[in-house]
Amino acid sequence: MRYVLKHPCFLDTLFMKKLFLYLSLLSVVFILLLKSMYYWPESKIKHLAFVFSYSDQFIEAMRATEDAGYVSIQWHERSQQHDESSVAWEAGEPKYKKVVKPDLSKIIGPYKETGLQSLWLQHYQGAWLIRKAFSYQDENGTGEGIYAFGTVNPKDMCLPNTQCVEHLFGQWHVIKN
Repeated sequence: MRYVLKHPCFLDTLFMKKLFLYLSLLSVVFILLLKSMYYWPESKIKHLAFVFSYSDQFIEAMRATEDAGYVSIQWHERSQQHDESSVAWEAGEPKYKKVVKPDLSKIIGPYKETGLQSLWLQHYQGAWLIRKAFSYQDENGTGEGIYAFGTVNPKDMCLPNTQCVEHLFGQWHVIKN
């Protein structure tokens, strides 16, 4: 019996089983943490986790919006009793031109599969803005936050004498203004 316990293959097998168990448990904890991010308190970590989790879907929606020739879209999935709401704009002079009955199915299709129920994208000064992405409380009351992808100039985004742009990672920023 002592020989079996000291045999190197037995120890390797036991180690591998424990490692697999720990990694499985760690994966479950990680998934549960990401699924509960909507309930996290307002923080940079919450924004990092959210944008990291959905960045592929956001970028895919941005590319599809650009391919469709739109500079801005709004989509909101309503309850089962009501149709969804879709609005889009094309570039125009001097302002955007509203598109009548836009087909956003290619844009929101993959995005909709994630369970998210609304999307407001706008191309502005070289960056894509995800408007009304979250709400926040500060000393001035409740505000609507924006996620931005691309080059963001705080002078274009923030009120005078404020710093409202915070870098998340890569080309992603969070804007509270």
